[in-house]
Amino acid sequence: MEAVNLIRLFDFYLASMFLLGLYRRRSVYWDAARLVFSLVGRRQKLMTVVKSEKRELLTLETLRPVLVAIALMLVQWLCSRLIWPQAEVPLGGLIADWWKPVLVAVAFVPMVAVDVYFLVRIGQFDHGETEKYLDQAERWLGTWKATAVHTLTFGIVNPNAVVQSEVRKNLQELGRTVQASMWWASVQTGLRLVFGAVVWLLWALG
Repeated sequence: MEAVNLIRLFDFYLASMFLLGLYRRRSVYWDAARLVFSLVGRRQKLMTVVKSEKRELLTLETLRPVLVAIALMLVQWLCSRLIWPQAEVPLGGLIADWWKPVLVAVAFVPMVAVDVYFLVRIGQFDHGETEKYLDQAERWLGTWKATAVHTLTFGIVNPNAVVQSEVRKNLQELGRTVQASMWWASVQTGLRLVFGAVVWLLWALG
């Protein structure tokens, strides 16, 4: 235990959590990629609607936590490997002062608890049902059936407008889900930042 360097251990922890997270969510990412490629490849009319409403989903606020998490991993690696490769915080050396292991534990326990929670709790969506919904929307958009319904109902029912409204509603709902996930990702990254700051502070205090 004396030889364990908390700074290098934190390097390993960040990389491990990143890889484990990708592995645990591989099916979600694969299903999402399949849906995106299906829009580009065989649902051109629906893709046009999605493009016009993409602001509901893709915003800087949505992407910021992911970018911060990647930046944290890169900064930690640069500091420990290139800028201060000599930096060491031996785990066994913490017991010399009672407050050091307490400080590390206070930062470490919440970080690990949140990370483990997100490794266990994996969001899912019904890929088959989503495919059926998209196919139905694609069949109605810009077809003679949509035009006929619009004409026969004297403009009261507009299938194209209904489809666009449903797409917008689903994108908004998906956007709220993504934003909630990104909020928790911000908490996750914040706890990692706190732990990293504690470890580097202990090294700086020497």
